[in-house]
Amino acid sequence: MIILFGIAGSGKGTQSELLSKRLNAPMVTSGDILRQNRHNPQVKVAVESGVLVPDSILLPLLEKEFINIGADKNEFILDGSPRSLNQAKWLAEKIKKGELKLTGIIHIRLPKDQAVKRLKLRARHDDNQQAINKRLKFYEDSVLPGLEYLKGCGFEVIEVDGGRSIEDVAAQIQAALKV
Repeated sequence: MIILFGIAGSGKGTQSELLSKRLNAPMVTSGDILRQNRHNPQVKVAVESGVLVPDSILLPLLEKEFINIGADKNEFILDGSPRSLNQAKWLAEKIKKGELKLTGIIHIRLPKDQAVKRLKLRARHDDNQQAINKRLKFYEDSVLPGLEYLKGCGFEVIEVDGGRSIEDVAAQIQAALKV
């Protein structure tokens, strides 16, 4: 399992896709899993109201996906999780128990001002200034503590410069992971 972290606009999704193709490994994203489970009333309510799906719903869905792809034996890219300290603790426990094989944790670093510029250039309907600010705050308040927890567990976090070109970031990741 290769976990990718990065602030909104850092290119994390792009790099996850590139790595997935390069390694011929499945990409597991919490967003895709939630979209696949829209029929679940609890998922539907949370997604439509713009709130995070509770861990009590998300973690069993992730667990099911891990089993489906044989995550205990096969390489995969994890994008969009963990998004909280609780999710990081859950993931660390699965790694320690040998239920998941950790290849590496990549943190694509990008200054906030550059992230905002990139997000505004994307021109997605949900990339208005208020939404962007909310996403950046969520990253600082919720995602980064999970990353710090994983570091504190002794897992190495590879920092890469997300301010470079897509190709340069991909090269940094490949060199760090030796893939």
